[in-house]
Amino acid sequence: MIRVEKIELILKIMKKIIISILTIILTVLSSCSSSYFLKERETEFGTKGQKKWIFHRLSDRDKGTTLAFPGYILGIEKAHRSRIGAPSRQSIHKQNGLEKFDFDQDNTWESMPKRKRKVLDDKKAMFVSSIHKFYHRNTSINRIDVATIYDSYDATYLKRSTDAFKQGFDELNDFKTELARNVSKNKITHVFLFSMGWNSDQQEAIRNFNSMFLKIINIANKSKKEFRPLFIGITWPSKWNDGFSNIFSFFNKTNDADEIGMTWANYLLNKVILPQKNINSFKTIVVGHSFGAKLTSRATMSASMLKEETTPIDLLINLQSAYSLNRYSSTKGIEPTSDYVNWKKYANNIALICSKNDKAVKAGFYAPFAGGIKSYNKVDKDMKGDYKGIELIKYSVTPSTDFNSENQLLLIDASEIIKREAYKKGGGAHSDIYNEDVAKLIWNLISSKTY
Repeated sequence: MIRVEKIELILKIMKKIIISILTIILTVLSSCSSSYFLKERETEFGTKGQKKWIFHRLSDRDKGTTLAFPGYILGIEKAHRSRIGAPSRQSIHKQNGLEKFDFDQDNTWESMPKRKRKVLDDKKAMFVSSIHKFYHRNTSINRIDVATIYDSYDATYLKRSTDAFKQGFDELNDFKTELARNVSKNKITHVFLFSMGWNSDQQEAIRNFNSMFLKIINIANKSKKEFRPLFIGITWPSKWNDGFSNIFSFFNKTNDADEIGMTWANYLLNKVILPQKNINSFKTIVVGHSFGAKLTSRATMSASMLKEETTPIDLLINLQSAYSLNRYSSTKGIEPTSDYVNWKKYANNIALICSKNDKAVKAGFYAPFAGGIKSYNKVDKDMKGDYKGIELIKYSVTPSTDFNSENQLLLIDASEIIKREAYKKGGGAHSDIYNEDVAKLIWNLISSKTY
């Protein structure tokens, strides 16, 4: 009897242990996906799991991830081509499968430089996964609210997941009407297009947008200049995971930044935003950090790939750029980048901001990254040769550096204000761009170049 009782006791204990283990496993598994109503579409897209749903946090509808000012967030994600109905690699190679981006006849697969072909020849493709609007809701308690313009995770907006690629164009074309209405109604003076860089999921990107743009707004409010901005932010799948293996995503994500710049960001900027300038007079400012600088610069210059080139943007600001300065040289680099060399066709002004305290861009040992002091020193030694046309400025807070209204390509050494390691960020001062002094630098550029 005693043995039987002991066996029963052991079995009860084992049962509790097994139940506890199963409970823990189920809890972990359930935490690896976002809200239950997204699971079906996440499965269809292949964006299910903790590593991927961080790039569509706004689709959770919890309203905890939000801009602190009026504007829009365009979410871009990545999926296997067949899952989203994107052109196959074969159709891109042989049948000009990218014609929906309105590329001109000269930008066939055979005529493209090798670098562009490599970027576009991915087994996966980017697609527009969501567009959200943030606006003032005037109630008894004034606040910023969010409205869904488009959400590919909601069958109300997208019936079949395999239509996602094509639907992105329809949504951006409709967004043109939304943008025109907003600009006209609110008498917008400046339209901003922002993108952050490597390892910035959607929630972090929005937090970073808030950190920087709120400071710019506060500084602008103290000036006597008319400033009614409209913000548009792009979020994109800029990392693999939080583990050690993510370091190997560097080359994949540098290509992704170029791909988005050539395709969706190009379409948004040059086919949606800039044509509005002919109807509503506003200034266009494009801002990017790190790989986001690569994305935004590529979007600006990729007007060269379209059937009809649009009006140039007013100001491109690239902070701690993770792309080669050689893109602006007609003699340096692996292959010609005539679009960057002919930057005056696409941007009235460009400001490349660098710092000697940025250790991250030093990782680009194979090229002088525009965000590193190595680039500044190269131009300083060769201003009339390979880097002709680039003007150097060493930024100072006291006395404050002033800029003029001339059209310029500036390389600005901001080591005096970009010097600290940001919270939980590596790379030295690579992410020290959210401080008050950097906001003042950006406002000085805006004030000088757009008024």
